[in-house]
Amino acid sequence: MLDRTAPDGGTTTRLAGWRFLIRTGDRSVAAADTVLTADGWTFSRFFEGPYIASTELALRQAEAMPQPYQPRLLSVPGLYMLALWLHGDPTADGATGHPAATDLLVPLAPAPPGIAAHRPHRFGDLLPVLTHRVAPARLLGSPA
Repeated sequence: MLDRTAPDGGTTTRLAGWRFLIRTGDRSVAAADTVLTADGWTFSRFFEGPYIASTELALRQAEAMPQPYQPRLLSVPGLYMLALWLHGDPTADGATGHPAATDLLVPLAPAPPGIAAHRPHRFGDLLPVLTHRVAPARLLGSPA
């Protein structure tokens, strides 16, 4: 989960859970999320919707890339946005780490207006757009 973006390019991400795609035959039909509790990881919800097919498509795109990546799901709550985060170190601990400028983000559909779904962006290129969009609008002292 992307908790914070700063104008200087700094970000704060944290592990919020794990997502599992539920398949029947050759396609995903639902997903299950987990959360960490005092007793360990437990399933918190099962769901379906447009992000399932979009996640599957983004994963297929990632598998076709020449460089191996570690897939992660990045949630940007301030934009109601999900993106497949392709971390450049496939051997990294999936529960830790910060986005590198060279990591890729693939926005999932439906994406926020002005951000193309399924188009890979370098994290360092997309971060300024996210920062601008998530920044609170000034109400006082702004020209009217």
